[in-house]
Amino acid sequence: MENTTVAQSFSERRGILLMIASVCCFTATSLLLSYVNQTYGVSGWVASAYRGIIGLIAVFAMQRSTGKLALQRIVTRPLLFLRGLVGGATIPIYYLCIMELGPGRAGMIGGSWPLFGAIFAAVLLREGLSRRYFAYIALALGGLIAVFASNGLEASKPFYDLLSLCGAAAGGLCVVMIRHLRHTESTSNIFASQCVFTLIIGASTAGHAFFITNPIVLGLVLLASTTVVGGQLCITEAFRHINVAKGSTLQMLTPALTVIGSASLLGESFSPMEILGGCAILFASYQIVTSKK
Repeated sequence: MENTTVAQSFSERRGILLMIASVCCFTATSLLLSYVNQTYGVSGWVASAYRGIIGLIAVFAMQRSTGKLALQRIVTRPLLFLRGLVGGATIPIYYLCIMELGPGRAGMIGGSWPLFGAIFAAVLLREGLSRRYFAYIALALGGLIAVFASNGLEASKPFYDLLSLCGAAAGGLCVVMIRHLRHTESTSNIFASQCVFTLIIGASTAGHAFFITNPIVLGLVLLASTTVVGGQLCITEAFRHINVAKGSTLQMLTPALTVIGSASLLGESFSPMEILGGCAILFASYQIVTSKK
């Protein structure tokens, strides 16, 4: 009994450390992308294309633990194709919003994806929503309104606010599709489908800018691509050792840490209403995720 308790304690500590590592990786990715855009003019299309490349390399290398990769299934399985297309479009959308709105603001809005995930699950998977869910959904919507009303229109970038919201909705839809696909597809196929479309969309839109000749810029872009893939691998492994409630609680640190990092390192500023709205979004999103049985 004592040995079992010790093993469980060790496993939980490992899960927590992995989840914290994923938070650091995701935060570093957002800050790096904003920096390379501000300093070197690297677009979200270019950055997303390189993310697709690094993601595919990781999938090929991790097949033993994530399942056999069969790329042909992306075009023969309609739902896998749709998951790849939606997920592949979500990445450049989020990257563009990071660069145009700032990592903190984009993270606040993007953090609302559980709201859309709950709605899509109710509509597409016929999952019931309790009264408590509707209260959290209303709170998240109120937080979004507060964020949008704070300075988005004054900053003359309402388009990117709306685009970021569309990206959050697409992220929620992807989660629902993944929950369905996990019964028939390997993790490798699910993740690779997104990487393939991210690469295609990013590279085709980036054009000649895709070829980065400055070694410093190339190194920073590759580093950002590696950290985000590393974060995804950490979070996947972490959920093998800790429950959804603890994992989700720790993941809510990502937008909060991004806000702090962006304000202190990149000079991004936030109004009191924006911070209050962001807190409401994250709290409601956390409650939506952890309320799932």
